[in-house]
Amino acid sequence: MQSLACHTCDARVLVAKYSPAHTSIQWSDEARQSCREIAAAAAVDNGSYVMRCEALDRTVDEAVSDGLIRPSRRVDPAIAPLASTEAVTSAR
Repeated sequence: MQSLACHTCDARVLVAKYSPAHTSIQWSDEARQSCREIAAAAAVDNGSYVMRCEALDRTVDEAVSDGLIRPSRRVDPAIAPLASTEAVTSAR
């Protein structure tokens, strides 16, 4: 993951770009406190959770376009689909 600061609020996060549609972002507590969109959501509802920040999305897109964020190579493990006779149960 690569460190990147948002152009709008300067929140610094870790970013991995796996494909044009798949971006992974790790937020620190300090970055969450700096993000204006997270602060705005928290002001409306203290328990709210923001799935994404549009300003940070634009910053990531620009960083990828400028070559500052390089696509990561991620290989998902091969997983065989469950047979119809296999049951998935929840652990209690």
